[in-house]
Amino acid sequence: MSRRRPTGRFFVILMLFLGVIVYLVVGRGQPARARYEVVTAGTTNDTRVMKAVIMRDETVASMDSNSTMIYVAEEGQTLRAGDEIAYIYSAGYSTKEMRKLESIRQDIRAYHTTILSNIVDYELDRLDNNVFYLAQQMKSLVTGKSTGSLINLEVQLNEAMNARQEYLRQNRREDTKLNSLYEDETKRESSISSWKMIETAKKDGVVSFYLDGYEQYLTPDNLSNITIPGVKSVLAGQAADNSAASRLTMNIYRMVSTDRWYILLLSSDSSFNPVTGQSFWLQMEGFDDVIYQMTVDSTQKSGSDTLAVLSTSDPIGPLLNQRSGNAVISAELNGLYVPEGAIMMYNNSTCVNVYDGADGVYVPVQVISQEGGNVLVSPVMSGTLIPGNYVLVR
Repeated sequence: MSRRRPTGRFFVILMLFLGVIVYLVVGRGQPARARYEVVTAGTTNDTRVMKAVIMRDETVASMDSNSTMIYVAEEGQTLRAGDEIAYIYSAGYSTKEMRKLESIRQDIRAYHTTILSNIVDYELDRLDNNVFYLAQQMKSLVTGKSTGSLINLEVQLNEAMNARQEYLRQNRREDTKLNSLYEDETKRESSISSWKMIETAKKDGVVSFYLDGYEQYLTPDNLSNITIPGVKSVLAGQAADNSAASRLTMNIYRMVSTDRWYILLLSSDSSFNPVTGQSFWLQMEGFDDVIYQMTVDSTQKSGSDTLAVLSTSDPIGPLLNQRSGNAVISAELNGLYVPEGAIMMYNNSTCVNVYDGADGVYVPVQVISQEGGNVLVSPVMSGTLIPGNYVLVR
């Protein structure tokens, strides 16, 4: 049996087959060619609900725990430096002294009524009627039959009583008993005045008599000591650590600066990556009629948690006494879009590798948001990454 000799066509096919095998083997053994994609400018909208703690620039005033205070200013009142806030009576003072003074004044009025019973005095009648009217208004307010400011009404009543008393003093008749009563009144007034101190505002601001114990911790001056665990304890409603506070004094009010206040936002969402200087619109749940414009001042991370400190100069309004709650934040985020595969770690920093004609340059970036296969980033150093750059994609 004769054997067929291979033809030239056979050798050509064999050479092609061997070439394909060599190409596949060699091609798989070599590294893949680098792929670069262009950087583009991008914008996205971000709205989310987060846990928030309110921090105010406020100064807390205190007094001797044995003292007695009578408020003059109203809760939430805007004051100028030097305005009266309260009258503070030292430890020697007792409300019995005020009751004794009022008793003497009642004796004076009663005695005046006796000696003036046959004399018509329209001005005294007017002053008496004014005191009676205000006293009735206060009774109605205390019993809940009407609404209004008890502090304001108390001030008006005291002014009316003093006006009546001064009128009686100026129009008193020469009478031994009456003179004796006036001497007793003067002694009581002098005694009470010696215990009285007028508390005034040290600076412009809003006064509040509501304190929750966090005023010393949640203050801008203590910002470097505020931690994520500390903010979590505030959100959990845990009592503030006031172990350093003296038992000899008690906090009585706070003066809140209206120039600037702060919001601390806490999130465990890895997609929340605020950038210093970034602006947000913020609305606290339960206060739907007020929206604030806030700016990111600083951020800190611990594990999966991110804490952002935002500030604003908008009027604090109804959040004067609010400490924490849920906040709805929204923002238009501007940055640069790069492919997801361009994000890499280099020297423990999140980076992209920018093509420079050689091995590329690693540029640190902050991740703002991620959408599908694209990532919105911002360079840590301004100008190191711009639209039109090419970045390495793996």
